[in-house]
Amino acid sequence: MWVCHCKGVTDRQIRSAINAGARTPVEIGAHCRAGTGCGGCLPEVCRLLDDHLTGLAYYASFGGSGCGDCPLLVDDTERELLSA
Repeated sequence: MWVCHCKGVTDRQIRSAINAGARTPVEIGAHCRAGTGCGGCLPEVCRLLDDHLTGLAYYASFGGSGCGDCPLLVDDTERELLSA
C-alpha cells in the first residue's frame, strides 16, 4: 500500500526501515524518504512505527506514548514538516 505519495514509499518500505532499526519518523525518513515531502503521511508513518514498537518490551517501560505528541506535526489545523 502506498503511504507516502510525494516520495513513492510503500508500507513495506517503511516496515523495512523500522526493521533495520529506525525508531523515529526522522530516522524512517532518512532510510526511505517517507515523510520528507508534504508531511501528510506522517500519521500513517507514526502508526506503523507504533504498531512495531508496542510489541517491544523496552517501549512499554518508557510509557509507550506513541507519536501523538510527535514534534514533526505542529497541529491538526496546520500540518508542517519541520527540518531535522
